[in-house]
Amino acid sequence: MKRSTDRRWSPAEIRQNQKEHYAGMAEHPPDRKASADFHRPAYPNYTVEDALKKWGVDTKKGVDVGGAEH
Repeated sequence: MKRSTDRRWSPAEIRQNQKEHYAGMAEHPPDRKASADFHRPAYPNYTVEDALKKWGVDTKKGVDVGGAEH
């Protein structure tokens, strides 16, 4: 079946449209909230003790680590 060029874009048209789209995005700075969300750490900086305390593990009694070294 022959492809109808009247209804579909050629690969060159698709590439040109993408270039124009990304060029338009580059002209506008990102939203402040979006930028802040992007630059925040993925995981908070917890210490091991903080994490154990959060999970309700009593660190004074010791923790069974399944035979692993310290």
